[in-house]
Amino acid sequence: MTNHSKQTLENNLQQDLQCLENDTEARDIFRLAQARNKALSQDSSDRKRGFLPALSASTATILLVAFFFFQEAPVPLNKETISELNSADSAFEFDNENIELYEDLDFYYWLADNEQGGTG
Repeated sequence: MTNHSKQTLENNLQQDLQCLENDTEARDIFRLAQARNKALSQDSSDRKRGFLPALSASTATILLVAFFFFQEAPVPLNKETISELNSADSAFEFDNENIELYEDLDFYYWLADNEQGGTG
């Protein structure tokens, strides 16, 4: 097709559309506008309904991937780590005074039981 024949075809189509527009009654134009508005309103509601589940699913996927990706790997226990733990100062050091407390612990339990029984 040459450029001239394309222009002629476009002109013919434009003239046909203008004739159809002029021949269409106001009642039909009103009905077409109503149908168009109804179709557009249904189309936008379907998009809104489909948007929320897609957003929720993508957010959940991102959170799940982030949870697994950014987890810290556990430190493997090897001989060096164990020796460091053993050589570290403990929070509660045992001395003679604390050992005597543990040796007399049964007595203290007995004493607490008897005090509760005598006063209660």
